[in-house]
Amino acid sequence: MTDSVFESLFNPRSVAVIGASNTFGKWGFNIFNRVLASADGRKVYPVNAEASEVVGIKAYNRVTAVPGPVDLAVVTVPPQHVLEALRDCVEKGVKVAEIITAGFGEAGDDGIELERRAVAIAREGGIRLVGPNSMGHLSAHADFYTTPWITGVPKGGVGLISQSGNFGINIIRRGVEMGIGFSKFVSSGNEADLTFEDYLEYLAGDPDTTVIAAYVEGLRQGRRFLKVARETTKRKPVVILKAGRTGAGARAAHSHTAALAGEDRIYDAAFKQTGVIRVNAVDEILDTAGALARQPLPRGRRVGILTGGGGPGVIATDACARAGLEIADLTAPTIAKLDKILPPRWPRGNPVDMVGETNLTYPCLLTLIEDENVDAVFSLAVGFADAIRTIIMDYVKADLHGDVSEFIKAEEKREIAALTKVIERMDALGKPVFLFPPSGIEEFATMKHLRENGILTYASIERGARVLAHLADYAEYLGDSDAP
Repeated sequence: MTDSVFESLFNPRSVAVIGASNTFGKWGFNIFNRVLASADGRKVYPVNAEASEVVGIKAYNRVTAVPGPVDLAVVTVPPQHVLEALRDCVEKGVKVAEIITAGFGEAGDDGIELERRAVAIAREGGIRLVGPNSMGHLSAHADFYTTPWITGVPKGGVGLISQSGNFGINIIRRGVEMGIGFSKFVSSGNEADLTFEDYLEYLAGDPDTTVIAAYVEGLRQGRRFLKVARETTKRKPVVILKAGRTGAGARAAHSHTAALAGEDRIYDAAFKQTGVIRVNAVDEILDTAGALARQPLPRGRRVGILTGGGGPGVIATDACARAGLEIADLTAPTIAKLDKILPPRWPRGNPVDMVGETNLTYPCLLTLIEDENVDAVFSLAVGFADAIRTIIMDYVKADLHGDVSEFIKAEEKREIAALTKVIERMDALGKPVFLFPPSGIEEFATMKHLRENGILTYASIERGARVLAHLADYAEYLGDSDAP
């Protein structure tokens, strides 16, 4: 597999949309306009057998009539016209054809035969196929999209491969809300030609991608996957949400993209053997990939817990234990430093209970990070200035609103400055910090600051503990694989 194929896919100089349409709502309309919006130096050609123009741009009846070279053809015509379109692509010398059209291997015997013929034309003509039954792809760093269902994806390090276009798009939308940046996304469809393993191998060497995430229904090249995954996870983490754990789920996967689901225990063993992190839900894949993209890997499993009260500390302790993490024994120097910060009634142990003095969060948090017995820190006391904003205006007298607002702004400024120091120490010491703010403050200043720095927050302690366990597992895998 040459990089030129993927360069033509993710950063083409010229694109033809075969089946480009003037009819609002049609795939050919949506995709052509999306490609056109991300042209910026690229040549974009609408191909339509009947129209002389598409949205005011000169159209061509066949891709062979396009005046210049075509790196990428996006095929949106009905299935009965796809083979003819591919023959034209071969004649034109198109490098990659992305088939959006469905009705192939996932649609019964006739579709299977149609898919077989499409692959034969492509292979004989020397072009590569994405799909069929794809929902497009994007490259955030090149600002190039063929999928019309997402826009404005922030540049980042997470590359996503999805065997379900809808599911992949939902993952990205949710990830953007969480503040996660992406490098590339591809809806691989039926993988009649280019397979999951091809995309995985490419992203392994892609300098824009630091973490690879994937939604998988089934793998077609098991032995190759083992080889590529093993090589990839030594360079960058791979996080996979594998569907079809149950018999019913496996059957649904096959009917969706003609995936070869296989026995779930075989996938479990393959992932463990190759260092792939397996997750079970959308939030978990995003929590984990987002943490891997920004947080350092822990050197061990010992957690320091900071809380504003006793109850959350107990819950956090249980969650860590269930996830296979350990509660760190704080060193005597750390206890002594905390004694100087906290009231005498604090319990002098881990979890560090600030006994309601949440204004002391950041001195305590910075102290915990420095403890040599602590590999990672959980802070259950963050964002309280924003939390106050959500409720205090409801009961404070109107003539005090101005003073309260100024107080909250000052507290937000102080908290953002303190969080900046925490992030700096996290990076310097190589210790991940997990933050658990109160709910309902996502759009306020402190949380926006964290998102801008790629720092995720977690809606539950259990989610954070699960993610830290994944990071610890991966760190241990890397340590074991480096051993002689």
